[in-house]
Amino acid sequence: MAIYLVFRLRSETEDEVVYEYAGVDHQFDQVVLIRTADYAVSVPDGAVGGLAARVAGKAIHAHRTSGAWIRFGSQQS
Repeated sequence: MAIYLVFRLRSETEDEVVYEYAGVDHQFDQVVLIRTADYAVSVPDGAVGGLAARVAGKAIHAHRTSGAWIRFGSQQS
């Protein structure tokens, strides 16, 4: 199975960051929310699926490593 994922930071506050993400169509119509205090992840429909988990994982890893939220990213596999 091939995966193509692109994401970008939509907003950042003291309490929460929001990333929007898309597949090959580049229609950024899905979002993932990360609570900054404890890295809790949520999505509007309540079901954190594979792509949302990948976005959150990449963003959280980058934040833990550098102390900053990444502005954009991608993954192909």
